[in-house]
Amino acid sequence: MKLEYTKEELSLQTTALEQLFDTVRVVDPYRGVRLDPATLEPCEECGPTPAMDETGRGIQLVQRDGREEMQLCQGIRVEGRPCVLVLYHAMPHETGTTAGAKNSYDRALAQYREDIRRDYVTGVYNSRFIHEEYRAYAEKQAAHGMPVGAVVLRVNEYWDLCNQESLEAAERCLNSAAGILQLAVGTDQDHAVLARLEDGLFAAITVGAPASRLAQTIQKALEDSRRVFNISLSRRGTFTVSMASAEWAETASWEMMLSLAQQRL
Repeated sequence: MKLEYTKEELSLQTTALEQLFDTVRVVDPYRGVRLDPATLEPCEECGPTPAMDETGRGIQLVQRDGREEMQLCQGIRVEGRPCVLVLYHAMPHETGTTAGAKNSYDRALAQYREDIRRDYVTGVYNSRFIHEEYRAYAEKQAAHGMPVGAVVLRVNEYWDLCNQESLEAAERCLNSAAGILQLAVGTDQDHAVLARLEDGLFAAITVGAPASRLAQTIQKALEDSRRVFNISLSRRGTFTVSMASAEWAETASWEMMLSLAQQRL
């Protein structure tokens, strides 16, 4: 697929792709709006662009209008302007198979949807989930006057373990920390979720209660727990966690709330 287009070329490309996909959109990833392919004028707001790899491509399973769709994304440039070409294709529902096979198919889709939300090391939610899915819920609750906040947490020993021991030892440290943090945050998504942002950094988003209160709960859970992990088969280590919080009311912005919490860390 081409990555550089003129407006005329893009208009022709989207027309051709509409013969293959259910929906074709051109999106401005910075402004979060859908663009008219012919003029690049903004048409309407859209959801955040999914995380893409180093080649500028992304894929995920999404729900739109009550049905499962595969979303394919490709970063492009239109007359020098960065854009994202977003393609949607509905997953089949009528497979013509037995009820048992259809149930297996539905379970596999549900498992896939859950797996792509999770961090592969710790099992907690990943950065994509909170930025692309939970963010919309949190912003809606904040607009209705509910308190929303963020607690950013850093496992302090992560990089030392990576540099001085091994990546495996660092990941075992993260697993031990994530277990304690997840118990403190809980599993009620309506009120709080825990996600790994990157490396040794986690974020807990709270809805309906101040972030400072969640930070106190997490701090107590850490103090009451044995913060021990295996460096190797014969050696053990301990870890510490630093944390800082920020409230939506301080910034009225998702990005600024998380940024403020990280600055305070």
